[in-house]
Amino acid sequence: MADVLTIRLDPELARALDDEARRTGESKGEVVRAAIRERLASKRPSALDVLRDLDGIVDGPRDLSTNKKHLATLGRRRRR
Repeated sequence: MADVLTIRLDPELARALDDEARRTGESKGEVVRAAIRERLASKRPSALDVLRDLDGIVDGPRDLSTNKKHLATLGRRRRR
């Protein structure tokens, strides 16, 4: 491991960590690392967040998804 982190836990959290480590058979350190990984993974941007910068760069009718005339030819092959 590259970094060492020292933290203080209140008695209730320390008991919960002990219980979880005992229940899973993992070390307390591994339980804490897994919890941190899970927390950080949930903070990653969604696909929508990543693509938000691309919003509005494509030209086309503004009512493409709501106007039925645009849907009339959906699924038909175009002539070449």
